[in-house]
Amino acid sequence: MGLLLLLAPACLWRSYAGVMQVHLDVLADMAEKALYNAESGRRPSSNEVTELTYPLQRARQFAHSFRSYAARESYRRFVAALDQYQAFTDAIDAARGDDARWAAERGQLAARYAAWSTAASQARAALAEE
Repeated sequence: MGLLLLLAPACLWRSYAGVMQVHLDVLADMAEKALYNAESGRRPSSNEVTELTYPLQRARQFAHSFRSYAARESYRRFVAALDQYQAFTDAIDAARGDDARWAAERGQLAARYAAWSTAASQARAALAEE
């Protein structure tokens, strides 16, 4: 029993890093897909927006469950990346219902994607340093 108590924090740390990386990878894949579709002129459906936002909800749940890690640079960078991803998906969702708004927003999505991608890279770098 004592050994289990000693090893549990090490397992928790490993799961923190591993799970955070998985969240970043899934979000990156979803953002790339959304950007590709937007650049090809395809306006997303409400189901596609749900597909984009569900991984964000799960990532936020992960962040909430590890809120005791809030002092860590990786945690702060991860939350910042989630905020950038949300700005990206919110912009898509807000513009998707109207042709004129969608046309205007399509030009901005690459910059929003770049902001998300930079934030995700910073989270990964902070995680690697820890």
